Amino acid sequence: MNIKCMLDNKQYTVKPIGKEIGSITNRLIKSSIEIDVKDLAESLTRGQTFKPSFLNGKKETDWISQQLFALDFDENTTIEEELNRCKELNILPVFGYTSFSHTPEHHKFRLVFCTDEAITDYNIAKQLQLSLMSVFNNCDEKCKNLSRLYFGGKSLIYKNYDNRINCNEILEKYPIENPLKVSDTNAQENKPYNNKGIYNTINLVGGKTPANKVYYDKSIYIKTIQKLDSKTLRNLIISRVTSEGVYGELINKEYISYSISVPKTPMSKTIDTTMFSDILVVKNKQNLYKLIDSIDLYYFLGLDNNLGDELFNCILPDHEDNSPSAHIYITDDGTQIYKCFGCEFVGGILKLVQKIAHCNISQSINFIKEVYNIKLEYSEWQKEKIEIIEDNIDYLFSNKMQYEYPELYKRIKDKILKLNVLLDVAKRNIYDEDISYNDNPVFFTSLNNLMSLFNTNNKKSLSKDINLFALLNLIEKLPEEKIPTDMLNKSKHMSALKGYKKIPNYYIIPSYDVSVLEKSEHEAEILKKNNFTMRGLSREWVYRTFGEEKANKIFPQYVYENSKGNSKASDKRTSDITKIILKLIDKKGYATEKEVIKLLRNKYGKNNTEVQLKKSLQEILLSYNLKRIRCNKEIKEQYGVADNGYPFIIVKNN
Repeated sequence: MNIKCMLDNKQYTVKPIGKEIGSITNRLIKSSIEIDVKDLAESLTRGQTFKPSFLNGKKETDWISQQLFALDFDENTTIEEELNRCKELNILPVFGYTSFSHTPEHHKFRLVFCTDEAITDYNIAKQLQLSLMSVFNNCDEKCKNLSRLYFGGKSLIYKNYDNRINCNEILEKYPIENPLKVSDTNAQENKPYNNKGIYNTINLVGGKTPANKVYYDKSIYIKTIQKLDSKTLRNLIISRVTSEGVYGELINKEYISYSISVPKTPMSKTIDTTMFSDILVVKNKQNLYKLIDSIDLYYFLGLDNNLGDELFNCILPDHEDNSPSAHIYITDDGTQIYKCFGCEFVGGILKLVQKIAHCNISQSINFIKEVYNIKLEYSEWQKEKIEIIEDNIDYLFSNKMQYEYPELYKRIKDKILKLNVLLDVAKRNIYDEDISYNDNPVFFTSLNNLMSLFNTNNKKSLSKDINLFALLNLIEKLPEEKIPTDMLNKSKHMSALKGYKKIPNYYIIPSYDVSVLEKSEHEAEILKKNNFTMRGLSREWVYRTFGEEKANKIFPQYVYENSKGNSKASDKRTSDITKIILKLIDKKGYATEKEVIKLLRNKYGKNNTEVQLKKSLQEILLSYNLKRIRCNKEIKEQYGVADNGYPFIIVKNN
């Protein structure tokens, strides 16, 4: 019998992170299927991700039906203990599997149960999930969300594909008191709360140890944010973390360089030392913003984290929301975004603080830094490198380049704003001396990120601009052997996860001193002499014009391709272009590009003929002692050029 659920087709070998999770969530919207339980189990052990429920969207409010119910076990138990518990209760899973992070010493696994028929009443499905959690009380409390996704894993630990559980029997034996309904997201409003902003606990009856459900008075949190009272908000969050036993999940430690131990207050004795008891140090602004964006909004705003994707009343003071219209979603890069369908507010944590407290962005950043003990700290080396890049930016906008290095200026004058953005990205990504090459900071930014900054969808044009900067020595792309080992390994891992054949480019920015810019000016003069156009800029053009060494420098990802030379098809077209040019010169003493393109199109059609001419022309001119010149009245008379206007012509270089 087939079961309805949602299964992602993409397979992973390690736990997905960041953008990958957002991509999975988006793909799952269109991936509802009917599948045999055995096939599902095998898919999960191949690293695919699934949602046990059948949804018409991605939120719990989109729930339609459910026959599979999953529990996630990460702490304080073993596979043997939980399977014995299943036998003891006679609640047998249909299969179980280990997660990606499972080890023999630290068991991490999931059990999946299947009801004898599909449940189409949300409240019954919710009660069943909570009942299972109450009797298997070592499971992760986040399993309460029926729209929760479960990653694939390594191998099956149990299987009996005929096992079924009866929903009515379990609910009768292990009843749940006051389960939270989708339509009751304001149920907490009438609950009494203590002076820490935490509502009194509601016990879930049934099982050995009842699970707890905690509600929060979000108005206290919002009033605290309005006053920018970082100390009070910090204590509210610490109190909540202490009561729930949540350690290190409220902020992404990946962006923290190191932590400085400080004396622990009585309230924070049990808190993770890298969460609230220490000062969290970040080494550059890029990581500061990423760290701030990773903060859990449910805890920051005092929201019930059990709501999952459900709608709740808008927390903004200016919006009197009587019917739930707000929710929190996660972007592809892991940023939590608050969105209200009622007042149409959309924004992350910084925008929220500004909106609630009526403050500027600097005040919002400093407030969040104080709440979470975050410190931005530059080393002397970093300060020196930041100053170099700032001097580069100042020079670009000084108007001196146009008369000090005129050919260079002509090449980049309409691209200076793009170069400035690239320099600004570099400045915000300066780490320490360990992440450098030849004492220059190494940084990475994706084309997609730059496209977002420039508000453009033209990846090809932007890529050519960056290649031009590299050609003119204003940036340097690093080959693999020059990329710091840790960065390279992480990059290879991420590329493998996403199925990319090549890793992203890594860059360094030189100081725009006289030695660098004189070399850049010389390169610009060569481009002028070689009839350079942006349309013709490509790996093949650089290879044909400057040779393999230069091609490797501008296109380090294509070292292997460069060593093989150009494609047979490209060489064949270049040969045909050469024959056409030489034939026209022999016939009448010159050839126009217009004639060459026309004759080439007669043979190959319209596609890429003009581009191929741009790529190959300089090599042909050098190889056959030809030159490309612009006609004037005298030249037209000398060669008998009958064309209107003053076209470029190709002639022998006598």
